[in-house]
Amino acid sequence: MKSLSRVGIRIQIALATAVLVAALAGVMSYVVGKRSAEDLTRQIGTGVSDLALQMADELDRTMWTHRGEVAVLSTLRALRNLDDIEQASALINRLQHELPIFTWIGVLDAGGTVVAATGDILVGKDISARPVYEFGSKGMFIGDVHDAKLLAEKFPSPTGEPIQFVDIAVPLMNDAGNLNGVLATHLSWEWADTVRRNLFAGQGLHRNVDIFVIGANGTILLAPDFAMTGQKLELQLEKGSHRSDIGWEIAKWPDGHDYLTGFAPADGHFDYPGLGWSVLVRQPIEAALITVHDLQSDILALGLSLAVLFSVFAWWGAGFIVGPLVTIANAAGELKRGEIESLPQVSGAREINMLSNSLNSLVAKLTEKDRALGKMKHIAHHDPLTGLGNRLALDVYFEHALAQAKRQHSQLGVLALDLDDFKPVNDRLGHAAGDEVLCEVARRLRRCVRGGDLVARTGGDEMVIVSHLGENGVSEARALAERILNDILMPFITGGKRISINISIGIAVYPDHDTRPETLLEQADQALYVAKSKGKHRYVIYGEENRQQNSGSRA
Repeated sequence: MKSLSRVGIRIQIALATAVLVAALAGVMSYVVGKRSAEDLTRQIGTGVSDLALQMADELDRTMWTHRGEVAVLSTLRALRNLDDIEQASALINRLQHELPIFTWIGVLDAGGTVVAATGDILVGKDISARPVYEFGSKGMFIGDVHDAKLLAEKFPSPTGEPIQFVDIAVPLMNDAGNLNGVLATHLSWEWADTVRRNLFAGQGLHRNVDIFVIGANGTILLAPDFAMTGQKLELQLEKGSHRSDIGWEIAKWPDGHDYLTGFAPADGHFDYPGLGWSVLVRQPIEAALITVHDLQSDILALGLSLAVLFSVFAWWGAGFIVGPLVTIANAAGELKRGEIESLPQVSGAREINMLSNSLNSLVAKLTEKDRALGKMKHIAHHDPLTGLGNRLALDVYFEHALAQAKRQHSQLGVLALDLDDFKPVNDRLGHAAGDEVLCEVARRLRRCVRGGDLVARTGGDEMVIVSHLGENGVSEARALAERILNDILMPFITGGKRISINISIGIAVYPDHDTRPETLLEQADQALYVAKSKGKHRYVIYGEENRQQNSGSRA
């Protein structure tokens, strides 16, 4: 302190200015970097969790679809009665040609002997000891991922890695209702890897993303590195300790590195219960937060540069700087404490004006970057085409809406909506016209709901509405469905052409039908399925599937 007292006022002010600006830059770098790291971590964590949920949903949807295809094929007379083996062979070969995912399809007689198969592979072979016959003869059977020993020689892998399959088998019952055989299929597990590589290739914030599919017993069924397949995954997750959990956390993997880890269960689709799979998506924490580190370095570098510049100006304008500097220092403290949003414009010598302007520019840039992070968060919660909320927004909103309904002892309506025959619009008029129709449907749905309600787009032409209801919950839900049916019934004009769109609606009400969000959504989906099966442009309330809905349909 005594040494500073011997130094001239200009040098003291120059040193003080340099220290002040450098400290301000350091504080800004720390505060903004810390806040940005937290926000970006939450955003990317939610993103990897959403990727895991999408992968799990795709796995379940695909298994549900092919299970249905096998079930429908088993109802054909030629297969049930086995009175025309050539026709049966032609049918299954045609199915494999149309759907190459079926690596092998075989028709077994009641004793378990293959009587017809794609490519005549294993014809005449007794496979009664295999699970496809043992369990398939008793009912619909879906087997977990496994190596097919009997087919390994018939389908050699070009990479030398063992080919893995998923079994689907169903009993063949003759006209008398007796077991006449089994329809057995092997689905190549390569489709899951195709989904992983093609649909979820990491881009943007999700660079270097790895996707894993884990079996019910903890075995890795699918991984970026095939050498990991078949191994047990020893991973300690605090939030994802249960197979039904959906979310993310930072976890240490067996390789010793920390990863942002998203997790979601593959818990089935409609009446398909699933095989107990779960999906993990991980991203190295360093790769996820690289933008934050760059931002901190930029802020610190800019602050240090300004410190050098302003110290020179301060030395020359010492007589005019002391007072304004005190003002700036006090304002910087208030900005740090969050009491003000920007530094005041200080007048004085030219150097003081430059300092004031530069600091304001620095704060403006930091504020702009903070707003950009907020905008990225907004984009993550909204559908880019229609502007409606997406599935992530639906999950977040649903949680708050249920909490509010519990506090206020009110009711919620969950409406699952699906456009009828929308695909022909894209086929006849093009996807641009289809997008225009979807946007107009979104505008009409917003017009039908109240201010505090949510309209979310969960799929191509699938949408969900969560509406706050009064005491007469079911009646109000009916009225809302009627408004939507009437509004959608109005013609759409796109590309100079007039088209009509129908919509089907399934309704579930909290707490009348259930109190859990996933169950309410599932119930609304079930009611939607019934509405579509009864015809176009109508609504069905869950639990009233067999009741005539005169007011819930339109010609």
